[in-house]
Parts: sequence; structure tokens; C-alpha cells
Amino acid sequence: MNTNEGSLLRGSICENQFRLFAADTTAIVQFLRDTHDLYPLPSIMMGRVFTAAALMSGELKAPNSEIAIRVDAEGALKGGIAIATKEGNLRGYAFEPQLWLEDPKENLLVGKNLGKGTLTVIKQSGLKSPYQGNIALVDGEIASDLANYYMQSEQTPSLINLGVLIDPNAKIRAAGGILIQELPNADLKISCQIQANLAKTPNVSDLMDMGLSLTDILNKFLLKDLDWEISKTSPLALSCDCSKERFAGGLRLLGVEELSQLQDGIEPVCHYCNKSYSFSGEEISELIRSLKP
Repeated sequence: MNTNEGSLLRGSICENQFRLFAADTTAIVQFLRDTHDLYPLPSIMMGRVFTAAALMSGELKAPNSEIAIRVDAEGALKGGIAIATKEGNLRGYAFEPQLWLEDPKENLLVGKNLGKGTLTVIKQSGLKSPYQGNIALVDGEIASDLANYYMQSEQTPSLINLGVLIDPNAKIRAAGGILIQELPNADLKISCQIQANLAKTPNVSDLMDMGLSLTDILNKFLLKDLDWEISKTSPLALSCDCSKERFAGGLRLLGVEELSQLQDGIEPVCHYCNKSYSFSGEEISELIRSLKP
């Protein structure tokens, strides 16, 4: 597996009574941390948000469709955004990438340092108008917030386990997550069994760090003694669709007057991948000329 790849598993439980999604995002979260120089607390938060977006992308059906999760909060951590496409490409960024708190223990507490806020989900499918759902954060730990979103906005009971394990040297030791969704025909006894299993299951990243695969975790913990199957495994990757042409289009939107103030050149940076694009004074002049009749 490349240094910027993960995997998404799709499956079903007990003859399609439940939908199952599981993602290994360890390498992706490490690449994200390195690209944006994320400090530990933003790394943990963004790892959870990225993994959640990856899991939710398993529901997308139309080509070129995508889903975005945005967290906006009042606390020092502020939040971040992650976007995942049907094809498994992810991008995003933290609003406070270099947040460091004096008490070392505080740098592991995502919910506490997000505080009050909202979680917004935006689904873009083909040519249809985007769907947007918004809920108040329950505890800021992301998994419970996403479960509440599914219940409030889509009336879908969901069980979610998200985890990011980071060492003192900012190495992501493990990152991943599991999403189980109850369908209308689900047996209540099986649902209760899965909930009980989840309550006894350690964090998914801790289990991954011990050497267990996602299927091991499902077999030995979450879905122990239940009938389930994986129907598809697909790749995930951190990938940005930015380009100099796109930035040029954005600069044109500034208009002649504002562009005229950039005659010395400019070097904008993509929020999603941290790549910079240099525009010389002559290139700015070319953009101005392209706007004049």
C-alpha cells in the first residue's frame, strides 16, 4: 500500500438487515498530518472527521458525487472540513492546525476543546441540488455527533466507532472507523446485540495498533457470533483537484481593479493540500488583459 492510501469495506449484516462500512485511514491521516504540519490535537480531530467522511462516502452512488463534513465550534480547536468523493478521494483541512495547549493532557481532548458548535453534512450527487443537514454537536467527539446527525436528519439508527492513535513523535500509529446502519427490517434483538458488542469493544485504533485487521475487529468484537459479509473493498486516498488553471479562474473573479494591486505577483496556497501556485507580475497582467473588452 502506498503512503497515501487506505481502504473502505462495504458489507451487510444478517441478510441485509444492517449496512456495514469500515475504513482503514492510517496512512491517509499520517499524510494529512505531515502535509499540514498538524499538531496532535488537530491530528486526532481531523483523523476522525476524515474517517467519518470516508465511511459516509460508501453510501454515494452517482459518479462524481461527494460528501462533506464540516465542524464549526466555539472552542480553541474551532473545527475543520473533510470532503470525500464516491471514487474514494479525500481532501480537507483543520481551522487551527497548529493548536497546542499548555497542559499535555488537553492535547488529547477533542470534544472539550471544540466546545459548543455544529456538525454540517453536505451531499452533492450528480446534477441534483446539494443536500445539507446541520445539527448541534453532542459532545464534539465526532462519532456520537455523526450518529446523532443520522438519527435527526435521516432517521437512521447508526452505530459508529472512530479512532486515531498518535504517539509522542506525531506518528499516526493507527486510524480507522466502523459504521453500522440499521435498516427498516432490522430485528430489534440483533440491534441490541450489536449495541452491546459496541459497548464492550475497545477503540478501533487501539485494536488496529495491536495488529488486528478491520475484519478481525468485526469478527472478534462488534459482530461476534453474527452472520455478516463484505461485498466490496475499494481504495481511499488523499487527493486534491486543485490546479493553476483553477486558481487563475479564481483570480479573475477579483476583477481588474483588485488584480491591478497584485502587479508584483502573488503565490496563493491551496487550503486542502498546501500546494502553492506562483503567478508572476506578467501573468497577472495577462489575467487583466483577458478581462478587458
